Amino acid sequence: MNAPLPTRILRSYQQTAATYLYERDAGFLIAPLGAGKGAATLTAFADLYRDGYRRHALVVAPKLVATTVWPAEAQSWTPSLRLALLDGGPSERRALLVTAHEREVTVIGIDLVPWLVAELAGVPDGHPLLDVLIIDETSKLKDPDSKRARALAKIAGRFKTRWGLTGTPRPNSSQDLFMPAAIISAGALWGRGFIPWRNRYFYLRNPVTDEWLPQPGAEQQIAGEFAAIAMTVRDEDMPDLPPCNIVVSPVALPGEVMSVYRQMEDELFAEIGERSIEAVSPLVATGKLAQLANGFMYGEGNTDPVPVHAAKLEWLRELVESLDGEPLLIAYEFVEVLRGIRAALGDVPTLSGASGTEAQKLVDDWNAGALPLLAFHPASAGHGLNLQHGGSRMAWLSPSWSAELTEQAIARIYRPGQMRKVTIHVCVAAGTVDELKRNRVIGKMSAQDAFKRYLEQIKRKER
Repeated sequence: MNAPLPTRILRSYQQTAATYLYERDAGFLIAPLGAGKGAATLTAFADLYRDGYRRHALVVAPKLVATTVWPAEAQSWTPSLRLALLDGGPSERRALLVTAHEREVTVIGIDLVPWLVAELAGVPDGHPLLDVLIIDETSKLKDPDSKRARALAKIAGRFKTRWGLTGTPRPNSSQDLFMPAAIISAGALWGRGFIPWRNRYFYLRNPVTDEWLPQPGAEQQIAGEFAAIAMTVRDEDMPDLPPCNIVVSPVALPGEVMSVYRQMEDELFAEIGERSIEAVSPLVATGKLAQLANGFMYGEGNTDPVPVHAAKLEWLRELVESLDGEPLLIAYEFVEVLRGIRAALGDVPTLSGASGTEAQKLVDDWNAGALPLLAFHPASAGHGLNLQHGGSRMAWLSPSWSAELTEQAIARIYRPGQMRKVTIHVCVAAGTVDELKRNRVIGKMSAQDAFKRYLEQIKRKER
């Protein structure tokens, strides 16, 4: 009689999820952030392996999650399974890929998908590498023009089993479901052509902005069809978490800085001291305005930064002092801001850009309480990391443009295992695009409503 493989006890919803995946060759597991999707998925595969149905699982995950979370999860939940991380140079990765039959799990970062797909072209059908494909955070593949998504969609049918994991299946609209579904179902749900599918369910409202809206009843039909290959864990199934409080702190920028800001906003041009900086389009100007709100502005080609103010760094310094040693995670938008953080607070370590080994040590040190400060960029550390044991406070030097990244980043500390009240501090430069970002992400407004609110705020200030 075979002994059960998991060495820890799954929650009831995790066991249900593991059973769901075990019984399906194509399926999504949709669960709130921090629900333990990885543990359930590893358990499902371990049972398939134990029962002789599958030999190997290939896991594709965001880079930091691949290098830190999956190895740790496998060690915790399925230690009998041998795992290797495909990292390093092409020759090192190729050597590990060739020996995949000698282990049960191979993990690779999503940034290496084009390389992976090219390598798999030479792998014969029936090889263990093509048994199970697990994609952690399928929303990363939502763009139908993405080379990664299109490459995976072409080879998905070669895998015997395909599982997709996410907490945000449709970050922006129902159109985000198509490419993940094309990969996980190998085209069986809606086919492989995005344009014919979009034409069937949506209509073009604005050709200039390429805005597509769903046909009457289309949203319900899409949701119903997608539900046929997805299991959803409800929020009420999750263990209770302590309160989470978001504190927005407006910061007034100096008058001379706001003059420069208005000049760039109105004329796509600004003079800072002896420097003249020009934006070639309103879109570029928006980026320049976000830089100004953060305390600097890049010159031509996003290089040669010009310092403008330190209002946000002063806010951060005062926040750190008020916490009196309580650990703080710091989210930043630009590398220039990270330089400012380090100039103000010392050599603050950052998860962004760290290698797998370095990142794992930072995660371990943070959770052990050995790091009073830890910085990260939401785009590179916003998925999957378990940081709830090291602290319960997070500071954002400015709001993110992305609600998905914001939600994912906050979930690094606001997740099962967190025992303390969580506080998210958000610094907003008054009268700048920070307010637009705040309304969209924290106020949960549509892009159009957020922009209208931003314009109203500007008009009120001008009266």
